[in-house]
Amino acid sequence: MEEIEWIKFPHDLQVKFFINAEKETKRVIDSIIKLQEKMHTIKNDIVKNLEPLEENDKVFKVASIDGSRSPRLSERLGIRYGVFTASIIVLEGKKNIHEDFEAGQFKRKQAFSQEVSKYFFDMLSTYAERKIALENLDKADFLILDGSFYGFIYTARIINREGLLGESEKEILNKLIEMTNKLIDSKKVFSVIKRSHTRVIEGLLYLKNRNYVPDKIIDKLILSYIMPARTIFRYEKLIGEEDVGVYTRVAYYAERKKEENLLEYAKRMGEEPFKELEIKDHRKNLLKRMQVKAFNDTTVCEIEHPSIPIEKMKEWIGQKNFFNEATGLPIALDIVDSLTRFTPKFTEEYVTEIESRLLEYAEKGDISKEAIKWFFSLLNPQKPY
Repeated sequence: MEEIEWIKFPHDLQVKFFINAEKETKRVIDSIIKLQEKMHTIKNDIVKNLEPLEENDKVFKVASIDGSRSPRLSERLGIRYGVFTASIIVLEGKKNIHEDFEAGQFKRKQAFSQEVSKYFFDMLSTYAERKIALENLDKADFLILDGSFYGFIYTARIINREGLLGESEKEILNKLIEMTNKLIDSKKVFSVIKRSHTRVIEGLLYLKNRNYVPDKIIDKLILSYIMPARTIFRYEKLIGEEDVGVYTRVAYYAERKKEENLLEYAKRMGEEPFKELEIKDHRKNLLKRMQVKAFNDTTVCEIEHPSIPIEKMKEWIGQKNFFNEATGLPIALDIVDSLTRFTPKFTEEYVTEIESRLLEYAEKGDISKEAIKWFFSLLNPQKPY
């Protein structure tokens, strides 16, 4: 019989957790009630704009890109190490017809904060994903990216505000922009937003009624509740040609009681990261969002695409066995995601491999074994992972 973790704690600590669990239960109940109220307010506007996603018998070559990176950076004396991969698979129906992989490493001086190091790491791994996507673009009818096309812009902005966007980082950023633009221009690439923060519905509700109080409920939750299986919701049906990020920012700013014209303010703020980083050549204004509910028992799948005609999108995502019945996401994306996942331990093993190879060179007498030992000592020996 499996032992329950809860009872391993002292009795008084168990009681405190029970109290916290009861408080959290009441908070969730309150959120569910608010969610149900929102359903009543917005449901008709959503339902009347839903489109059917009909299944078709066409078979396309579907490429999917994903990356994996160390969940934690290895902290050795003087340097932080991380490892990452970029992977692609191409499916034709259920058949895997092509795979390709890239592996890379990241290292930064520990003079930089852990947070800033993490952002550099994110940019570098995104660079690897875009690179492998471009190199394999001609091997598929269409290609799926994991994450928003320009999500890396906000990472670069944080680095820039820390004053650490040096020449090498700017070079990576410029190449990322160039590669992303090429993928968008191909008109055969769209992205899936797994960890969505989109809050168009709350932003719209606030603009219609300034007494409305946003509750931090994302569209993914609301639409998963409203939409039936095999339907599509396109945001342009609700907000026209406006960027979904504008209405998400309206919801965010409304929580903070900003008094000025929130819609105009949200539009300006959406352009700020690009202006701050002096990026003029981008395709952000071409991007559209849609939500797809493939099965009754899964959440919606949020898709970003560069104004690809809806009939073509329906053909691509309407082919048989495109979505995974367990997750509601494209099967190709789930498969490539599962191929190369790192554990915290792997990064330590990778750095230890470097240390071992250095010791082999030390046998030849060129390097001091003592120096190698201290260079690769853990800064915090109590928490190696």
